[in-house]
Amino acid sequence: MSAAPLICGTELRRRLRNRSAIFTAFVGPLVLAVVFGLLLGGTTSFSVTIGVADADGSAISTPFTEGLLSAVSDDSPVTFVAVAADDTRRAVDDGDIDAAIVVPAGFGDAVAVGSAASLEVVRDPAKQVSGEIARSIAQQYTAAVGARELAAVTSAVLGAPVGPEALADFEDSAVTAFTEVAPGGGELDATAYFGASMSILFLFFTVSFAARSITAERRSGLVPRMLAAAARPADIVAGKVAAVAVLGLAGFITVWAVTSLAFDARWGAVAPVIVTMIATVLAIAGVSTFVCGFARTEQQADAYTSAVTFFLALLGGNFVGPGTSPEALRRIATLTPNGQSLDAFTRIAVDGAGIGDITRNLVVLVLFALVLGGIGMARVRRTVTG
Repeated sequence: MSAAPLICGTELRRRLRNRSAIFTAFVGPLVLAVVFGLLLGGTTSFSVTIGVADADGSAISTPFTEGLLSAVSDDSPVTFVAVAADDTRRAVDDGDIDAAIVVPAGFGDAVAVGSAASLEVVRDPAKQVSGEIARSIAQQYTAAVGARELAAVTSAVLGAPVGPEALADFEDSAVTAFTEVAPGGGELDATAYFGASMSILFLFFTVSFAARSITAERRSGLVPRMLAAAARPADIVAGKVAAVAVLGLAGFITVWAVTSLAFDARWGAVAPVIVTMIATVLAIAGVSTFVCGFARTEQQADAYTSAVTFFLALLGGNFVGPGTSPEALRRIATLTPNGQSLDAFTRIAVDGAGIGDITRNLVVLVLFALVLGGIGMARVRRTVTG
């Protein structure tokens, strides 16, 4: 009969009586999740108000401005408001709006005769995001106008000229290119995001208890006594790793439950959240076991774990909200287990993703557990028998 369950139960009871283990698994991630959620919640969502001014009032400009003012839903982070063309600069300077799109006088006439026509964008240099949104909208619309003008000219050359009313309809249809709001999305809850983020961070320290415990007990002579009592090296390693994995999962679930009930954090559907938690614990256990497999003393295990934990945390985005890091760093995050896990939790919370939608994330996490965990288990077994 395998001794692993007995070793697992014994190790788990020892950890639950250890205050440092309780803090690492339960208290630490919960406190930091709440603190980061309150302090950095603004990094996960934003709202932009863009003014729309029509100084032209033509049959081409009116559908465009009216479409912007009416087509965006109340749930969109971008809001369009009507402003007078002469007041756009003052409104931006005073902070009443974040940026403005102005249709200049003569825009419709220029389009009608095929001349160059462009929109004006008024922006605040200190508000880069809102300015880029307004500029992007203006560029998309003028590009659409140019494409439809080209189509009209081509039709005329081919003997099927397009009348002014049809041209106006073409311009009107261009509005939908950027006023549609993608369905199914929601706003990411900061406390939920950092609850997952901090739980993952502390998981590294929690699951590293296994290798540290084996190193300490081998030095104290307890491991040789277990081996003499017919416990196999694989049983010792598996029992201790299973114990800290259960402890880490319990801490993860506790953070999820407390933030959901006490702070109304919205993590998403229960089933994909639980499955992602389990896959994350397995992946982090694999990484930590691999790292600690190179340690020969408790001090080395602590140093290696801390270095790898904070290195992966920086790359994986545990300390920043989603969408705030550079594109290159977001790509690198996909190569880390914590980055894959945070991506899955974000998709569950924001997009309502189910288990099937996060299959790729789960597969990558399991691969981390199998590959790195397998190598780490082999090295830790050598520590047991050595």
